[in-house]
Amino acid sequence: MSVLPRPAVSVIPLRDGARGPEVFVQHRQQTMDFAAGAVVFPGGRCDPDDEAKGADLALSSATVADHVHRWRLVPVDGDRAVDARTLVATGLRELVEETGLVAEPEALLPWDRWVTPEGPPKRFDVSFYVLPVPHASARQPAHLTSEAVDSRWEAVADLLAAGRDGSVRLMTPTRVILQELLDLGTVAAVTRLRPVITCVRDDRPGSRPRATDVAPQG
Repeated sequence: MSVLPRPAVSVIPLRDGARGPEVFVQHRQQTMDFAAGAVVFPGGRCDPDDEAKGADLALSSATVADHVHRWRLVPVDGDRAVDARTLVATGLRELVEETGLVAEPEALLPWDRWVTPEGPPKRFDVSFYVLPVPHASARQPAHLTSEAVDSRWEAVADLLAAGRDGSVRLMTPTRVILQELLDLGTVAAVTRLRPVITCVRDDRPGSRPRATDVAPQG
């Protein structure tokens, strides 16, 4: 019997660097029972309290409507606005727990959705967000989680090269997202894209970078 995927959120702290975009990533412990030894973005599963926290978030109605539009092509159980708020609350909580970074709710930008293929004993339905974190920002992520041996800013190009030569383990969603960020080139280009988000279920995404998804006005 297939294991049902658990809702989760992953946040991609992103900044411009001298050699292209940089991301804040975690190098997971080899002893973890999921993604052992892999390079991942901060994040984790949705907790029962996140829905209530999401309801209290300082999110404008326009932002909620935009998030609902971004996630409209992925399946949701229940109210889409509630789900959108819950996902942001999860992302904010995980950032604080794993990196100490307190981010503004409005700063998280919906980016992608991946579901662990059938087979593994643990499966997740992961919503990815991009979070621009400029060099000059007083708020910066740090290595806090015991689930990783290290957490740090790294150039996207270096991570992809390390993945190709086998010196780091990149799971398919991470590799595909990193390549898309590298192809876009700058934080400004990433935040302008607002991509069409679909639910990738078999680790075989379509063409990237994706088309821009312009929300209807009014």
